[in-house]
Amino acid sequence: MVFIALEITVAFSERLTGVRSLNRPRRAIEWGPDIAGPFCAKRAPRCCPDRLDECSVPILDTLCYCDDFCDRERSDCCPDFQSVCRRRPSPPPPIRAPCEYNGRYYRQNEQVKINCNLCRCVRDITSTNGYSFQCGNNVCLIQEDVIDTVNKYPNKYGWQASNYSQFWGLTLEEGRRYRLGTNKPDEPVINMSNIEVLNDKSLPREFDSRKKWPGWVHGVRDQGNCAASWAFSTTALAADRLSIESRGAMVLDLSPQNLLSCSDNNQGGCLGGNLDSAWWFLRHRGVTTEACYPYTSGVNGKNGTCLARDLQRDRWCPAGRQTRDKLIYEATPPYKISSSVKDIMAEIEMNGPVQATFRVQDDFFMYRSGVYKYSRTGSVSAFQEDDRMLYHSVRIIGWGEEVISQRLVRYWLCANSWGTAWGEGGYFRIVRGSNECEIESFVLGVWGKVEADTVLRELLNVFRAERLQARTELERSRGRRHLRRHRRRQNKRKKQKS
Repeated sequence: MVFIALEITVAFSERLTGVRSLNRPRRAIEWGPDIAGPFCAKRAPRCCPDRLDECSVPILDTLCYCDDFCDRERSDCCPDFQSVCRRRPSPPPPIRAPCEYNGRYYRQNEQVKINCNLCRCVRDITSTNGYSFQCGNNVCLIQEDVIDTVNKYPNKYGWQASNYSQFWGLTLEEGRRYRLGTNKPDEPVINMSNIEVLNDKSLPREFDSRKKWPGWVHGVRDQGNCAASWAFSTTALAADRLSIESRGAMVLDLSPQNLLSCSDNNQGGCLGGNLDSAWWFLRHRGVTTEACYPYTSGVNGKNGTCLARDLQRDRWCPAGRQTRDKLIYEATPPYKISSSVKDIMAEIEMNGPVQATFRVQDDFFMYRSGVYKYSRTGSVSAFQEDDRMLYHSVRIIGWGEEVISQRLVRYWLCANSWGTAWGEGGYFRIVRGSNECEIESFVLGVWGKVEADTVLRELLNVFRAERLQARTELERSRGRRHLRRHRRRQNKRKKQKS
């Protein structure tokens, strides 16, 4: 790059010899490395003493000089004057940073992590400036080309994709390893007998468990970087069913950490687990509440030591408090629902949410909204994982319909365990009726173990709380009426006095 500052003197001056002559243009010039010579080196003679205006060389659209007079405070010497005429070494070439990423420039061989790959700035003859980043070949969890393609054709795919900061920088392998966690059920488990769902009435076109049982269906949580969907979906479903069966007397957040840390029957903890073993644990040992045994594995990715071996006996919570309340909650054995869409819908409508296992495709991690269906736009991962490790378990809490590009699309409404910042507030919709991603292949329901004395005690507590609230409202109402009567009396007295 060339920077030129021009100062022209048009007045006449006297030389030291007494001869009047026109001053030559004085140019202060800083020549960049792109103005290469030779200049003075190609003259004969190369350099001139004192001032000699003819001792010049064309450069761009002007002249540079090789006489002593050029070497002033504001120089108009040729770029190679110092090295040729003064015998001074040329200054080192300026540092060039030819590669750019996110507004920052990188020199040759410098490295930067772009998404999930480490990239190096290298020579590239096909690039405009001769340099480009050479990156690793990991398939990233967030694939920007998938996001662009899906969002460009909403009528074709039916859903929108997004970039999530919690997933950025992870490889697809890492996403599958840390964000899923439900092993594909073994054949004997998959082939267990289906329960017969009796439902003679017609089913609505749309249904949401949260509307039928407000306050009894639990919200979305975040499993973090721990492959614990098996623990989250199991405890969430058990909590939903306990709330519904007890008619709101037992609305409890059950502890996935209790199940994660203490269920060691063929379980991998934060490396994944089996649903049949999880339900066995809830049936025979039970789990406590989230308030008693908080979730920590999402932060450190570790299973943690079981702190609830003698919880029922000691009445002491890992959270550091003692209580007389019931601490262990159990469930009956789970039952399998057939893959019939109507059977699944009837079960949800009658008894509440169900647990479903499905195969997670690479684009699902980028789901933002709409009705999900595998787009087949992503890269094929070079990482050959065990097929069992590609599954995830969630709760199906309802269903519905939506018209997309003049097509009626039926969907399931599901609760995920990746936090509320993902998807539609933590929920997602997926195509219903075609076993999309095997979502209808393995669906479970369960009954909570609701003891009569526990329900009566909890109902009594609810009744007392409701009575207290009603009494408070009554007192407030009486107070407001008394205040209005008092004000009317005061106004009446004022009128009588006037």
